[in-house]
Amino acid sequence: MVLFVKIVTALILPPGCILLGCILLCRGKARWILGVLLYLLAIEPFQDLLLRPLEDWYPPVDTELREQFDGADALVILGGGTIQGSPEAGEHRDSLSATALKRLVYGFSLKDLFAGDYVLTGGKVFDHGQEAEAVVAARVLRALGLAPERILTEPESRNTWQNARNVAERFRYQKVILVTSAYHLPRSVFCFEKNGITVIPAPTDYYSHRNKGYDLFSFLPSMGAFFGTWIALHEYVGLVQYSLVYSKGNPAP
Repeated sequence: MVLFVKIVTALILPPGCILLGCILLCRGKARWILGVLLYLLAIEPFQDLLLRPLEDWYPPVDTELREQFDGADALVILGGGTIQGSPEAGEHRDSLSATALKRLVYGFSLKDLFAGDYVLTGGKVFDHGQEAEAVVAARVLRALGLAPERILTEPESRNTWQNARNVAERFRYQKVILVTSAYHLPRSVFCFEKNGITVIPAPTDYYSHRNKGYDLFSFLPSMGAFFGTWIALHEYVGLVQYSLVYSKGNPAP
């Protein structure tokens, strides 16, 4: 019964229902091309095929080895989005998205391995009266218990390149510990190195499962896998775009 319910649910909810729509409504070769493409984009094995190379690009830090952070000037945590006007944050305040919060909490967990400054970077991609993400993150980090004097903010940047450029220009660091989602690290390291900063990667927020075999449910279309595939494709496109636009350290528009 559980298997039946899961299969039916996968087919009547997106993207399963969209896949069925393509098969039923399209005609000729388009039906199968769109159907196969959408099916691949929405299953876990294909998501992992695209996502894991990004996530495995840099190894995780050794949480028992303090020496790996020797020479670092600061620990930089990249933003991952906010929820504007989130009720639990209080009136006229925003909260961090799940991705941003996981990055922040992981960075906080390294506080005993690194005694220097924490730099929170992230502004407003589009200004709709929300708080800058770095301001929200600083408030959460203080609530977690990090000493306020260790927290610095860069609240102006709107993308990963500007994160790196603004940190380089404002703080003049030579070497930083960089905390962000594992799949986002290749593009992030590129940006920081192009701006003259040596990086110690500290990946977190892994999306794909480890030590888990595939089963029938892995081959059913799901929004989770569809989103994971979207994340991977977004990063690959970003890597190509950044390597073309910023290959010589060109300033961001």
